[in-house]
Amino acid sequence: MAEGQAWRLVSSVFLHSGFLHLALNMLSLYFLGSFVEASFGRGRFLALYLLSGLSGGIAYLYFGGFASPAVGASGAIFGLLGGVLGDALRRGTFSWQNPVIRQLLILLAINLYLGLSIPNVSNTAHLGGLAGGLVFGYLVAPTVYSRKVARALSPVLIVLAVETILLGLWLFVGVRL
Repeated sequence: MAEGQAWRLVSSVFLHSGFLHLALNMLSLYFLGSFVEASFGRGRFLALYLLSGLSGGIAYLYFGGFASPAVGASGAIFGLLGGVLGDALRRGTFSWQNPVIRQLLILLAINLYLGLSIPNVSNTAHLGGLAGGLVFGYLVAPTVYSRKVARALSPVLIVLAVETILLGLWLFVGVRL
């Protein structure tokens, strides 16, 4: 995998290609992250962010080829957006009439367009992070107000198990999607 550089799946989330790239990612993280942390709680926010970053890395591994380096937090940030959308789907509040959902869908469309328009932007990692976040948000929705640790950890463990299986298939079986 990536010539034995497995750490690139996670470390890429914390690296950026320049000041503007870092500033835009941090601005997005500040606004969207503040909302998600208030909605899900600190622990679930952290789990969502890290698991979405890993999902973006796995998507890039499978579909982006890892031929060129990928850097940036945007896969994890797309995962935050996916988490909110997944939560809304599970709760039945996903609707164009919902102003939060409408704004997030518009933001998603703009960012995907920018990803297609700007060279060296990995929509593969963006969509992977979005998918991981969507699954996490859908699974975590019933546990947001639960104080039971096992119930709160189950969505984290499910998403992590799926990611581990995908990595194992890549590493040991050579499965390529």
